[in-house]
Amino acid sequence: MNAPDPYGATTVPGQEAERFVAASAVLTGFDAAELAATGMAEIYREFVTRRVAPPLYARLVDRLAGATADAHTALGGDAELGELARAVCHLWYLGEWPGLAGEDGGAAPCLVSGRAYARGLVWRTFGGHAPGTGRPGYGTWADSPAGVTGGGGR
Repeated sequence: MNAPDPYGATTVPGQEAERFVAASAVLTGFDAAELAATGMAEIYREFVTRRVAPPLYARLVDRLAGATADAHTALGGDAELGELARAVCHLWYLGEWPGLAGEDGGAAPCLVSGRAYARGLVWRTFGGHAPGTGRPGYGTWADSPAGVTGGGGR
């Protein structure tokens, strides 16, 4: 059963979403549970499948899902897959699609949504929040993020 998402995606339970998340885990270095916790997995999967030719998308997911090596090794030097892999990784980290050469509808970059920006993995890498999206509390800017030693303004 498909459930509408307030951001225009359709939640499709099943193996295809799991395969996309597994492939994305290889690309991003975050595990599947961390990616799922962003709430963006199905939105990103649908976004990518609308932007990319189905055979290219299938090749990427097939190569990465269940990969035991790093993404570079799994892709085997395939330039077309490499470009798509970088775009998917960019999407997860920044919430923005960088565009692909030869992409239907033009290769112009675009922000998926404000929610995608706020949930970008880049902010998790240093324990922060996207500017203007979090309420960390008064004066917390003076303290180092969790797990970082030194610094702090006080």
